Amino acid sequence: MTSRSILLYIFAIISLCASAEVIHLDGTQWLFSRIDRTTPISTATLDGAGKTIDLGAPSKVSEVVITFDGDAVQWIKANAQVSDDGKQWTRVSSKDDIKCQANMVNDITTVGNTVGLTQVTGSTSAIVSVQGSCRYVKVELERTMDNDKHDIEAPVATIDVNPMVDYNVIHDAATVACDDSAWEKVGVPHCYNESDSYLNGTTGERCWRGEVWYRKHLTIDKKNKGKHILLEFQSVNIGYTVYVNGHAIKGNTAVPQPGPVTHVGSFLPFTVDITPHVNWGGDNVIAVNVSNKKDTFFTWPCFAENEGFGQAMGGITAPVLMHIKDDVHIPTNSYSPTGKWGTYYGTLNASKDKALLRFMTAVDNDGDRMARVTLKTRLLDHRGKTVLAFEQTAIAPAHGSCTLDHTDSIKNPTLWYPVGGSGTPYLYKVEAKTYVDGKCTDVHTEQLGIRTITWDDDYCYVNGEKTILRGFGNRNIYPGLGSAVPTAFQWEEIARIARCGGNSLRVGHQPPFVETIEACDALGVLLFLNSGDGEWSLKNEPALTYKREYDRDAIIAFRNHPSILVWESNNGLAYDGVKYLPNYTQEEAEKWDFYAPRIVMNRDGYPREWDSSKRLMVGYTNRYEKVKGSPSINTEVYGTNWSGNPSWCIARHDYDNEKAFTRFYVQNYLDDLKNHACGWLHWMLSETYGEGYTIYLNGMRNQKSLGSCAMDGNRFPKLPYRVYENALWVPYSTRPGVALQSHWNYSGIQNVDAWSNCPQVELFIDGVSQGKVTPDANTKQCTWKGIEWRPSVVTAVGLDENGREVCRDEIATAGKPHRIELTVDRWSDRPDGGNFTLRANASDAFTVTARIVDEQGRWCPRAENNITFEVEGEGVYKGSYNFYITPGKGLSYHAPGDHELQAEGGLMRVAVRTTFNPGNITVKATSPGLLPGECSTVSKTR
Repeated sequence: MTSRSILLYIFAIISLCASAEVIHLDGTQWLFSRIDRTTPISTATLDGAGKTIDLGAPSKVSEVVITFDGDAVQWIKANAQVSDDGKQWTRVSSKDDIKCQANMVNDITTVGNTVGLTQVTGSTSAIVSVQGSCRYVKVELERTMDNDKHDIEAPVATIDVNPMVDYNVIHDAATVACDDSAWEKVGVPHCYNESDSYLNGTTGERCWRGEVWYRKHLTIDKKNKGKHILLEFQSVNIGYTVYVNGHAIKGNTAVPQPGPVTHVGSFLPFTVDITPHVNWGGDNVIAVNVSNKKDTFFTWPCFAENEGFGQAMGGITAPVLMHIKDDVHIPTNSYSPTGKWGTYYGTLNASKDKALLRFMTAVDNDGDRMARVTLKTRLLDHRGKTVLAFEQTAIAPAHGSCTLDHTDSIKNPTLWYPVGGSGTPYLYKVEAKTYVDGKCTDVHTEQLGIRTITWDDDYCYVNGEKTILRGFGNRNIYPGLGSAVPTAFQWEEIARIARCGGNSLRVGHQPPFVETIEACDALGVLLFLNSGDGEWSLKNEPALTYKREYDRDAIIAFRNHPSILVWESNNGLAYDGVKYLPNYTQEEAEKWDFYAPRIVMNRDGYPREWDSSKRLMVGYTNRYEKVKGSPSINTEVYGTNWSGNPSWCIARHDYDNEKAFTRFYVQNYLDDLKNHACGWLHWMLSETYGEGYTIYLNGMRNQKSLGSCAMDGNRFPKLPYRVYENALWVPYSTRPGVALQSHWNYSGIQNVDAWSNCPQVELFIDGVSQGKVTPDANTKQCTWKGIEWRPSVVTAVGLDENGREVCRDEIATAGKPHRIELTVDRWSDRPDGGNFTLRANASDAFTVTARIVDEQGRWCPRAENNITFEVEGEGVYKGSYNFYITPGKGLSYHAPGDHELQAEGGLMRVAVRTTFNPGNITVKATSPGLLPGECSTVSKTR
């Protein structure tokens, strides 16, 4: 560590000594190390009938695992023996037949009318328990049998001798005495396998899975002794135990665990009370043991399987906050592992004249004496003016709590509306203060959107306005950054949805980040919220218990947010075993979200077990049916054919097929809405990894992504996004728009196409009019046929009712690629006018766009040059990926971390993380035959 780094590290610790209500531990230095306690002591293959394995020294052994490829072998008879000296042997295997267990891998499977990723048996394993110490292991295979116990011939793939692990014994990394001086220094949020996505391969498990440790040294001032120290983790993936000075914080899950486990749950926030274990005024070590792998220190959920669903990312992937609280305080809304919640605010009914609101606040008293608590609550508008104030008093018993409940009304409220509504996503602020004996003991603030959501048999109504739900799916991941996605990136993602007229977001298979939800509140994007699952996988224990706990925790954590529209129960009901039903999600919603219960959604049809007296949203995957009496929606429109025909999927730079691709999604949207769909979600906003298993319109297949998305993984828009933005989803009265086809580098006779919400569009080529066209009333498409191509500038001009220009779009023929133009991408400002500062914390990041242009600076849409990127100064290159797989190359080729990437349609975008040192960051790009590009930015301490 340099002297400068040491000073910054000391400053980060000293800065925590000041008494504060909330201290951000993200954005400061953490220590990181990988470990895998479950790595086999020895792995071997079986030669002929037997195998003797020398472990090298006496070792504590848990089991011998004999594995066979495929699913043919279901039973075996084996003679497994152990020895200390290789002479005296003890049989450890049963003389009875041993049933094999299935090892699941990802595959494409048809379930009903839906096709998607699910789990199939990739291999089977027979497990022989040893539970002792030995040096030698001998295995003789006597019989291999199918499910009916008929003898079959099948070679052994591997024999693993697994170690004995006592998860109740504190690992050295959890203790204060652990020497962490050589550990890697990282910033949090942190994703420990961020470079393992978007690799040079298609479906299959490639992300590193394993067990890691994070450590954080804290000095907590003695003046805070007598207060309570809470750590709020907004996301850790997927199982984790928090240790404080060597003491494990045990969770409240009902699922039995092999040892002390704090929580298991992907992207769900949680809070731990570390007060009993604090070393006041001295060094405190917060150690977090994290694993995204099966068979480690926690019980696997049995549904967080598919890498392609973004569930393989691991680490502390969101901010960590330290709350310093008095005895009497308002808890956070993180039910696990504390079993507590703090606030429940909501709208009972509202109109433009009056709103009836309900405020429930739980107050904890961790002191030894009863406390008479006064709660003062204010509702403030965006200017800080108080529009409602009330005071309540209650008795909180020692080491107990009290709940204060108040219903009140305000006149002439400003209602919260989603994108496309008649109002804006207006947010009030609720300020709650607790007092004991006249002293303020806690202050809690959060935002509140006043709105009502109702449903009929077909549609959603926000504040009485019929609201067609249109938007996208997405995942908690970004190329090169994994799931450690900075705040600015999350807000920009929601801004992209809002800009094109989208009002809905469905995050696949896990809940969104907290910051993403706050961005949806502020920008008016409605959320379909899933607490976590796989596909058709919610069945049997422990999945049933875990999932009900996840639903409960997600509802309590997020019910105050006006953007939450739907509690999504599943991604398809399991087709065997004991199923987790939407009825269970409904039960949790009725228990915890009872002011104006949100609707529950079941994907892939109407379940026969549902109580028909209650409203249910019915979703479908890549298809749509109208279910009578139930709001029905196409939740995943990805245009995939499963009959061996090309799918409606393309790479973003496959411009030759972009018009056919766009017409499919536009028509699908219109057809579903005509058939009384309550909404329609394009799957997805941006390309994710691991689902490139379809045939694309250009005949290619097995690429890195599904190819159906409205943007590529770098967030460059495909043509459908621009059509939504300028024609289909944003009305002319809101913003006139016109979108031309992507480029004008062709030959021969061409049709020119544009999409517009304007009354008319006029096309010009080098300033010469080609005529006016009225956009199709439904699809908004305009076509000028038989245009003889020549190098030129093509301009589409949107005209109002009087023929006056109100908007335009332009494309120009580009010449030979000449140079690389580099620019640092700018983030959109928040609706409140705030902006994002690039922070020097080794976790924040920015992106740089590379455009290949000709001598006149015109973008070259056909350029495919390889570009090499380098970063100088206080930045770390993270890179990006190329959409197409390159045969014969390794997994890291043109993948995150690779400094060379191929321009796709003349464009590429790369991510760069900051370091812990503020300063200049310069990005350079070179390519043979092109002039280089360069751009710079500056990271700051705050």
